[in-house]
Amino acid sequence: MPHEMRDSSFQFMERLAEEGFGYAGAYLEQTCRCKALVIGPDRELLYPAAADATGPTGNPAEAAESEPGEKRYRFDARSNRLTYFIPLGRAFASIVLAPVKEAAVEQTVSVLDEVSAPLTYHLASYLSSQRMIRAMRDDASAKLFENGAQGLADYLATRQLQIDETGSFFITITRIGGGDQHYDWASTSESVRQYLREQHASDVIDIGIDEGFIHIFPSDYAVDDEGRKMPHRHFYDLAYHKAVHDRYNGIVTSIGIGRSYPFPQLGTSLREAKEALELGWLLGKEDDIIRYAQLGIFAILLDTDHEALRRYCKQTLKPVIDFEAAHGTPLMNTLRLMLDHSFRWTDVSKLLFIHVNTLRYRMDKIAELLDSDFSEQAVRANFFIIVKLYDLLSSEQADA
Repeated sequence: MPHEMRDSSFQFMERLAEEGFGYAGAYLEQTCRCKALVIGPDRELLYPAAADATGPTGNPAEAAESEPGEKRYRFDARSNRLTYFIPLGRAFASIVLAPVKEAAVEQTVSVLDEVSAPLTYHLASYLSSQRMIRAMRDDASAKLFENGAQGLADYLATRQLQIDETGSFFITITRIGGGDQHYDWASTSESVRQYLREQHASDVIDIGIDEGFIHIFPSDYAVDDEGRKMPHRHFYDLAYHKAVHDRYNGIVTSIGIGRSYPFPQLGTSLREAKEALELGWLLGKEDDIIRYAQLGIFAILLDTDHEALRRYCKQTLKPVIDFEAAHGTPLMNTLRLMLDHSFRWTDVSKLLFIHVNTLRYRMDKIAELLDSDFSEQAVRANFFIIVKLYDLLSSEQADA
């Protein structure tokens, strides 16, 4: 291979720092005249993009060696594939090159040896940043509100963020739904912070979690049109933020908003935001902004003892649940769909792929088991609330 095509180790490191793994992979492909894969220690594909990982290098999961052994590389003469290992503590990354002729193995390894030091440094930095992101998400989702809000105070201190612990705040949760694009947590996090800066909302704290973001707003903020009508409040257009966020990522988000509380009680606002999101999803508003205070009768009921409420819902629905467990007939889902679709028999029978007479038989059995007359609107309304709360609180118990 022509020597002039090679960068010095210093030049390679500079370009790698600027352009990342894309440069490393392209450089190796050009210099060694073959296809390349760069595979991280968790078998994640770092180069090329997953959609482009085709050709003689094969499937990344298959290409990655399970153990490097004592040698720094392996050559498979049958597939003309060279695998070069980069140690990273107890783990290792892999560079897979193919096709490589056996006569060119030594020269190819010399190229890899030249770039192994900057690649090791870059991989270590990359892994460190990924660990930091994972730690941030894990801390935020699991430990923020242990011991009241002390976990939150400690967490903010590690990020060198100031918060007035004598003030009052409310929490919003932005949860990521489906979409056409891969969700890039790191770049989206930066876009969120940039948007906060543009809106002069520097006192709003954003924290990344596995499923999206938590935002902590001082209580003098309004985030929707209803709040904007109130005097002396700073307005943050949450609906516009959501629209920009969704378009930017090609995804769907839903946002739950808790009520305002003094700092030590912020865990309650987080719980309310989560319940607003989950109940909104159960009510068919999975891509909406749901305020806990606007949940009506659900908010009143959820302010009571959750365990007592869960027991009541489960006990009320127990005859149907037990019959379904014993006979395998999906009565609970039938009841859910009938309540959700206002007892439109034809619509629900199509959704369940059953004849309308079969649906009537199921509903007669449900009415018998619950000793209830579903022709009465009050009965339907009552069971609509019971089923939604049962689903919400069962999910909450499973999470716990």
